[in-house]
Amino acid sequence: MNTEKIEKLLDSMTVEDLCGQLLNYNIAPATPLEELEGLFRRTRPGGVFFGGNTDPARIAAVTALVNRYTKAPVIVSADIENGPGCCIKDAPYIPYPMSWGAADDEALIERAGRITAEMCRKAGVHWSFAPVVDINYNKDNPVTNVRAISDKPEQVAKMAGAYVRGMQRDGLMVAGCKHFPGDGMDDRNQHFCTTINSLSKEEWMATYGYVYKEMFKENVGSVMVGHIALPANEEEIDPVLGPKPGTLSYNTMTRLLKGELGFEGCLISDAMSMVGTSVMCPPDRLSIEFIKNGGDMLLFPLERDYGYLMGAVESGEITLARLKDAVRRILRMKAQVRLFEDQEKIADSVTVSGDIGLVAQEIADKAITVIRNTQSLIPLSLPKGSKFLLINIQRNRNDMGFPQYMEHIKILAEELEARGYVADMISAYGIDHKKLEKDMKGYDCILFNCRINPAVYLGGTNRINWDNIMCFWRGVGVAHPRVIFTSFGDPYKLYDLPFLRTYVNAYSHHEVTFRAFIKVLLGEIPATGKSPVGLKGFFDCQV
Repeated sequence: MNTEKIEKLLDSMTVEDLCGQLLNYNIAPATPLEELEGLFRRTRPGGVFFGGNTDPARIAAVTALVNRYTKAPVIVSADIENGPGCCIKDAPYIPYPMSWGAADDEALIERAGRITAEMCRKAGVHWSFAPVVDINYNKDNPVTNVRAISDKPEQVAKMAGAYVRGMQRDGLMVAGCKHFPGDGMDDRNQHFCTTINSLSKEEWMATYGYVYKEMFKENVGSVMVGHIALPANEEEIDPVLGPKPGTLSYNTMTRLLKGELGFEGCLISDAMSMVGTSVMCPPDRLSIEFIKNGGDMLLFPLERDYGYLMGAVESGEITLARLKDAVRRILRMKAQVRLFEDQEKIADSVTVSGDIGLVAQEIADKAITVIRNTQSLIPLSLPKGSKFLLINIQRNRNDMGFPQYMEHIKILAEELEARGYVADMISAYGIDHKKLEKDMKGYDCILFNCRINPAVYLGGTNRINWDNIMCFWRGVGVAHPRVIFTSFGDPYKLYDLPFLRTYVNAYSHHEVTFRAFIKVLLGEIPATGKSPVGLKGFFDCQV
């Protein structure tokens, strides 16, 4: 759809239509279609969001319902940070973005983005809230970590740019970089409070600003604005609440992002339910302040926000020009992803150009990074029949409803057994160190497998705690002559456990990463991963 047609469509919309376009609802799996239809009829939303493991039939049914009541086709979004498994039921994942930084292969990541877009578009998903372009400067940041590519802006821009190119090829999907003005500096979590990007304006422009400008060169269609404040860009700071989060800041969204950086795409908020923004003004002001200050589309609004926006437009607080500017950006994004064309025809014409599982395995194979090998244990040479004890360090979140984070680790044992070894597996959670000391003597090699990352964090930290440290009590865990520690998540575990002599970073807890690690461990493939982050005094960034 060209500019003239977009303007014509804009002019045909009522205020009710325009305000509806600003809304992007979270579609819960259990919400009945009849209930959703009422919501859509009353508020005419411009977008809907689906979480992980969604049946494409559900996506199609919801999409059809929305389109009954809107003048512009609904755009379907999801957090597709690492492959189609992030949204589509039973689809594969690719390893976390920090693996991309370690693999350091632009063509491979572009191919992953392309195949992901093909699979998602066939399932009815148009908009990816990814790639994550945060820079992982703070090892204690509990949100970014392995969801970030690197602590080097150049590496972030290179690999994220490849993912954007792959995703946006042929207009199958629109990519969305996040979380502006940039996470990775603070050690807190914007789900819990407004976090801070503490760089000076000059430092910010040379780092985060540089990354975003590189994304704009790739014509990325949207930017997610986070509940993150950039004090260096604010003239006034509340003495109690502190600086405004990006989602409420005219300086961040309008002056910096749309003005200085010249971004012409769509600004989507991060989830407006999060504490980092929802406590910063009264509930009836949240949606108004976001749109008034330069935001274009609200993520996870409530139905009441539609009424608040309507009231603000009617009173003149949100001008018709600002409202139309926001909707214009939304419509241009929808045109970029070809939503004004025949959707069935597009879906039928899409051919998935490769096997995402094979691509995922290649990323994992290239990402495994041996950080310490002081005893020359890797590659490991042991005769068939040798016995391995696998000790798993992981958060116990089954009681919080997240059993999926515990699934695939048995693959490590299965891969060893398939090669003629014996493998026993235990959890470090609440372990008896006295019993462990006796048991370890019966094994030829001890593999510690750590699975702490932002997917299984406790909200505020990725650090080792009392729940897992007892396996090293009285030096038991490192007394054996062959101890290999691998982090399948947080790459900074040497900070908590500096005594480890053999240490590997694998960055991801997906099936392909476990298989890649065993291949590297046994010398079947070389360890070619380059560390995309550094830890001063322990290891350097290599990319």
